[in-house]
Amino acid sequence: MSGSEMATASAVEAPSRARGNLMILVLALSCFVFGCAYQYILGVPDQVAQIVGIDLSQVSLMMGVYGVCNAVGTPLLVMALTSRGPKTLLLVSLALMAVGMAICAATPIYPVILTGRAVMGVGNGTFAATAYIAASRIAGPSRAASAMSNVALGFSASFVFALPAARMLRNVITWQQAYWVLVVAACVAFAVIALIVRVPDAPSSSSVGRGRRSADALRVFRNPCVVLPLICTMLMFVGYASMNTYITPFMESVLPQPEWVSGSLFAFGLMSMIGSKASGWAADRFGSASAVIGCVALQAITLVGLGLGTGSWLAALAAACMWTGISWGFLPAQNSFIMLNAGDEAAFAVSLSNSSLQLGSALGSFAAGVFITCMPLLAMPFVSAAFTACAVAAEIAALRLSRKPRRAR
Repeated sequence: MSGSEMATASAVEAPSRARGNLMILVLALSCFVFGCAYQYILGVPDQVAQIVGIDLSQVSLMMGVYGVCNAVGTPLLVMALTSRGPKTLLLVSLALMAVGMAICAATPIYPVILTGRAVMGVGNGTFAATAYIAASRIAGPSRAASAMSNVALGFSASFVFALPAARMLRNVITWQQAYWVLVVAACVAFAVIALIVRVPDAPSSSSVGRGRRSADALRVFRNPCVVLPLICTMLMFVGYASMNTYITPFMESVLPQPEWVSGSLFAFGLMSMIGSKASGWAADRFGSASAVIGCVALQAITLVGLGLGTGSWLAALAAACMWTGISWGFLPAQNSFIMLNAGDEAAFAVSLSNSSLQLGSALGSFAAGVFITCMPLLAMPFVSAAFTACAVAAEIAALRLSRKPRRAR
């Protein structure tokens, strides 16, 4: 058999629509498991502190280590293993998540738990970035954004489920016992993905180009149509995190009764699921760039509306729900736009998008802490809107550049 025949035989063809939907469902459910692993300890930080024997403030370091390793480790792992293909990356990241959760669940020793959280961060970030790529290839170009929104739906569903579940189960099981359940779920996901998920080759990939892809991945930094959306992603999540960091006390100050905050947070979770799904449809229907600009512009508008509507709790609640849904709808459309402009480096570019998200979230939380010391809490929506308006400018610039003919690289 000739080399070309072998390449043809080894290539993975696009699956049928029914089988493709099953594969995407498996990826979404795996993302749900990972999202629960991240969100669960946010619901029981006092239990975590008691079992590990640390101060409540030290629990935040567990989240910080997770975020830093997610942002830094994800693009490095993707660049190292991208020549192996998306399926290998999915399985490696699943294994890392299972190992990281097992480390956290097996010991009360704080430094060891931080190590487990670091491993989890790399695994989660890599799986999320690769799942977007895999889902888009499985679904095909006409349904790529919708497929990525289904993957995002897994994460947003965990946002709805994990925190209430943690509060309900806190007197039944410990957080480490819950992690053992998630370890089993990750192992099941590993077996299912290994058996049934087949990721089609990228249309432009070849056996020659694939071997050089790790070294060529850094070319994305010379592509303004990728760099500017990454800047947009970072600024968007600076705006999102600066508001989200204090969303609970903000809603307590707006709603008639503090007890209503739990119900509002549940409503935010439902809106995040709706936003994730709607953005994929909008990106496939109107184009990913238009969907992204619409998401970010509407987010800025709803933030301004949230700031102006604090005199009416109903108006503020409606604006906050819309803001949450629009915010969660941003990433699937943005990743679709980045993939279109990144070419063969799409996997690495999407991993950088994940890093931009993590960096923006960290900067937003820090900015919120600074601004809250010099201005009233009710002014925070306007601060977030200012960052989001800068994100709109970066995305519009990227769209204009993407429409201009570029010289071959």
